[in-house]
Amino acid sequence: MPLKLRVTWRNAGSPLLPDALADVQATADDAPLPIRGAKPGLREFEIPAGAARVALRARFSAAFGAFEDVPALREEVLSVEQAFDVAGAGTALSPAPDLALGQPHPLVDMQSAPGAAVAQIGTDFVDITPFWMAYARYADEHQREHQPGTELVALGATAGDPKIWFASIPEACKAPQDDGISALVFYRPEGYAYSRVDQRHEMFGLNRYLLSPDPDPDASFWARDVFALDPRDNSRWVYLRCGFEAALAASGKAVVMLHPWPNGTNFGAATTASLPGLAEAALRLLGGTQKVGLGQGGARLGKLGLAGFSAGGLPLWQALAANAARVSEVFAFDARGIGKSEALLARWLAGDASRKLRMTGGHQLDANTAIARRLARNADAARVSSLPPDKGGYRPGVNARWDHVCSSLDDGEKDAYLNADRVWHQFAVFGGCPGAGEPRDVTFLQRFLEASEL
Repeated sequence: MPLKLRVTWRNAGSPLLPDALADVQATADDAPLPIRGAKPGLREFEIPAGAARVALRARFSAAFGAFEDVPALREEVLSVEQAFDVAGAGTALSPAPDLALGQPHPLVDMQSAPGAAVAQIGTDFVDITPFWMAYARYADEHQREHQPGTELVALGATAGDPKIWFASIPEACKAPQDDGISALVFYRPEGYAYSRVDQRHEMFGLNRYLLSPDPDPDASFWARDVFALDPRDNSRWVYLRCGFEAALAASGKAVVMLHPWPNGTNFGAATTASLPGLAEAALRLLGGTQKVGLGQGGARLGKLGLAGFSAGGLPLWQALAANAARVSEVFAFDARGIGKSEALLARWLAGDASRKLRMTGGHQLDANTAIARRLARNADAARVSSLPPDKGGYRPGVNARWDHVCSSLDDGEKDAYLNADRVWHQFAVFGGCPGAGEPRDVTFLQRFLEASEL
């Protein structure tokens, strides 16, 4: 009986994996093999007796019709190639190392069935970057102002919510990661409602976190690195850019920052016990597309960190409660709900002496300070920190970065801004507390990453 090769993939009903655009082919000793069976998520081939080498090639594409000013689009979202040596006197297939990856493809899992070898392709995530850049407003701003040192990839989940994720990948991730690839999942405040990839999206809120502020006085008001006037109403613009990409690159840490993109306030499975598996599936895609380096264990999740800002604290605490045993570090940027989560944080810190909690404060400044003081009684104080340590951190002359941000204020505005929780709240995510002799552009995120073990 000839050996069958069954090629399967999950979520074949997804709009991102239409069966009509699934190009799955196989060869035996370079001769094409006819498809013996086909249905969504499955292709079958028969391997002739005496064959020594089998090669699989699978290319998946998605296509969407014209939308507003965006023309109809068709893009490849995943491509996989894997060779196999025929083993066991023609009864089994053994994956051969890929020349570019140095090991078998991380998105191909081999299983055995009676009379068949089953190659399952990991299709939980696919690369939708071209679609996102076509549909999203302000995508051109990121393409224009993004600096070298990181790469941004838009990921499409082929099942469940959230349907869109983003991965910020620093250059350090290109090196082999034998201990797995660390991930830091960031929860932002609520976004707009969406239900599809092929609709109008907004990238302004993503750029706000990723891009760095611009010191040029002629830069757009929202891109400035000081409180600038909003020409629409002459108010002070306080939502400065946060520079996450620059912080990732400057830290030197091989950490992929994942951004699950919420539908309104709904983060879906990203706040459940499914999170580690989702993060690993995303990393496997990035490994298979050579966006991150592979270690001996392939593309697998190493340490997992969680971060959240403002109302993003609510999904942050849900995710921590569901995955406390798996989370190594938490970065809480003025995170809402932290006071009610103190018992959760205490249990989590007590579970492993290597865990770390880093907090910044504006609205939550007093709560953070109290939590740090109480938790430090039961844990090494170096594992728990709150910045600024108290309200005195916002006095003029204490913090060079805060002083620079406020440098455009006139005397009549200073009291209102220097003592405004709403302004401190924003500084808690875009700001920083540089040490003596350090440049003022060392952000909280960069400092936390540099001190982390992710």
